[in-house]
Amino acid sequence: MRLSEAPKRSRAPGLTSLIDVIFLLLMFFMLASTFSIYQKLDVTSGAEGAGQMEQSPILLQVFGEGQLSVNGDRVKVEALIATLSDAGIEKIRPVAIIPAKDSTVQDVVSALEMLKTAGWSATIVGN
Repeated sequence: MRLSEAPKRSRAPGLTSLIDVIFLLLMFFMLASTFSIYQKLDVTSGAEGAGQMEQSPILLQVFGEGQLSVNGDRVKVEALIATLSDAGIEKIRPVAIIPAKDSTVQDVVSALEMLKTAGWSATIVGN
């Protein structure tokens, strides 16, 4: 008597593992990528160069919690551009930014961004 082997049925491969791997890759790339756009801020150091300036710079002291001092007058960050415009200060005049002890880097960067968007290009950061 001759017994034949039963024909093997072909099975479709399991997709559960593949879906898990794709999900893990998707999560990795979503968490590892950044969606921020980094921009360049033109800043010169106060120690750079020994030349004379044509005009004296505007003294902008940056304090913590959104407080600024423009030539000795305290203002809020939101009112910086309005204060400079009301004083009739030209946009070609340089601005010297001096951070106070209680200020953070973000406070200085916020002031720099506001000046750049308003059209002031010559900024000097001192310490």
